Amino acid sequence: MEKILKEEKDKALTMVKTAGFNSMKQDPYESPFLNLSDTKIPETSREIFQWCKYYYMFDPLISGAINALANFPVTEVYLEDIDDKTAGEGDSDIFKTYERVLFKELNLYKILAEIGIDFFTYGNCFIFGEMKTNPATKEREWKVITRLDPSKMTIDYNPATYEKKYKWTVPESTARIVRNKKPKAEYDKIPEMIKQAVKKNEAVVLSNDNIYHFSRATDSMGDNQVWGTPIVANVLKLLMYRNILRQAQEAIAREHIVPMRVYYLNPTNEFSTNADYSTTAKDFAKELMKSVKDPNYKVVSPVPVNMLSVGGQGRQLLLTPEIQQIQDEILAGMGVPREFIFGGISYSGSSISFKILENQFITYRLHLKDFIQNFLIKGMAKARGEWVSGDDDSKLITAKMTDLKMQDDVQQKQLIINLNGAGKCTNEYMWKVMGLDPDKMKDSLKKEALEAVRLEAAVEEERLKSQQKALDLQLKLQMAQIEMQEKLRRYQMALQGDTIDNIPGEDQPDIQSEAPKKSEEAPENVQQTVEQPVMPGSGGLEGIVGQLSKIDPKYREKVLQTFPASFAAQVRSALEQREAGDNVDMRPMPEQRPPRRDSLK
Repeated sequence: MEKILKEEKDKALTMVKTAGFNSMKQDPYESPFLNLSDTKIPETSREIFQWCKYYYMFDPLISGAINALANFPVTEVYLEDIDDKTAGEGDSDIFKTYERVLFKELNLYKILAEIGIDFFTYGNCFIFGEMKTNPATKEREWKVITRLDPSKMTIDYNPATYEKKYKWTVPESTARIVRNKKPKAEYDKIPEMIKQAVKKNEAVVLSNDNIYHFSRATDSMGDNQVWGTPIVANVLKLLMYRNILRQAQEAIAREHIVPMRVYYLNPTNEFSTNADYSTTAKDFAKELMKSVKDPNYKVVSPVPVNMLSVGGQGRQLLLTPEIQQIQDEILAGMGVPREFIFGGISYSGSSISFKILENQFITYRLHLKDFIQNFLIKGMAKARGEWVSGDDDSKLITAKMTDLKMQDDVQQKQLIINLNGAGKCTNEYMWKVMGLDPDKMKDSLKKEALEAVRLEAAVEEERLKSQQKALDLQLKLQMAQIEMQEKLRRYQMALQGDTIDNIPGEDQPDIQSEAPKKSEEAPENVQQTVEQPVMPGSGGLEGIVGQLSKIDPKYREKVLQTFPASFAAQVRSALEQREAGDNVDMRPMPEQRPPRRDSLK
């Protein structure tokens, strides 16, 4: 590639020099395919890489496009175990080892983003890996994965055998440490292979098992087929032309944006003819400076003053439309839609551009998968003795990436959901269309279902406990009601003339002596009392009150509701007196005799 660049530059320079010496030719462009920027074509690939780095560092359009191309295709990476198990329960020790090395030790996502930056900026990315022995497990694993500077790389390609040999030129800073052997700590860390290469002034030959080369597609002319073409190189001439427009716009802004004001004195017949205009002009300038410092200051001039404005037409001279057009051409040359950088993407307006970009990303993602599977995983398995030949491919951990979605097609997703609801589409396919990992979704649904069952069982258990407590309380209330009704029945039977011995039950109150016997001599009011179950005596009432006082007050009223209204009122009154602690003397009052008359009076 360097040879081709040098030949094109020499041809352009020869044509320009020939046109300059021939006075009959005023046109410096000998060929219609050349312009002035062709005379500045970089001669070596290293120069191209330097210009690519410059534009990536300082040009917002180039850096925005490259960052978007590098980061957008990178989606979530997940591993599958040998027995088709994903991350979760039942992972094997081998699976956990690879997961730890790739995602924790190497920081895989950061590496993938860095690969994209070099791939789209320089067209090439060289990844070098070094192994180590883990002191804990005594097994081989990746120690470090790093990018190499493309400008320090040399590729020796043999077209007859299709073999490639990668050589790395030691950086000058490292070579200086090796030659001076200082500082000692840094010198001891440098591998012996690099030290020998510096002493022999040679490049370090890298093992093909430890290096992976990403390269963009390019032509097959000459030795250029082993190097990828940077996308920045495709638009390098347009970038130079845009810089010329920007230089012109900067000059316009400096000269014509801010107008220059010129003040001049207008002589009149009333002004003294012997007056010195230079002195008047100096005095006016001093007054003008005072007004600049203090906008409220009023300038007084002895003669009329006029002003001329020079410049200020820069807005009409700016080259914004031309620069905008060049930027669109640059993005087209890089294969990036304008909406991908500036936003405003719509499915209807950019479907073709999206499809082209999506195909480009699909090819790039295949390179990333090959790097993860065949370089990182297989290389580590080979060092650990887990892979010997192609027959062991089925025994390797498998790396996968979630699907890339360039556009959010709501109608298509809704159609897939409807098909799934009708049983015409599997859940796994629906999850993939939604951009979700099917295996992770299955695990999540399983966990949610188990958690729902546990919650439902806990709620049911609490509900049964509450019901049991309510039943126990209801049973106690019914037993208390039955006991009170039984005591009331026995008391009514006693009032009707039955003896206490004939009444079933135990621990009955002694009410036989209190209740009047049923006979012909019984008063009419006593017979009425028997017909209405009211307890006139104190023995039966006190027994019921004693029983009710042992019941919880919140259930006491329900028991009283089973009694006749008049009897319940008597019981409530007795309960209130009992709780208040009033000791009422129920004995009859002693008879009072009238006072004696004093016979002496």
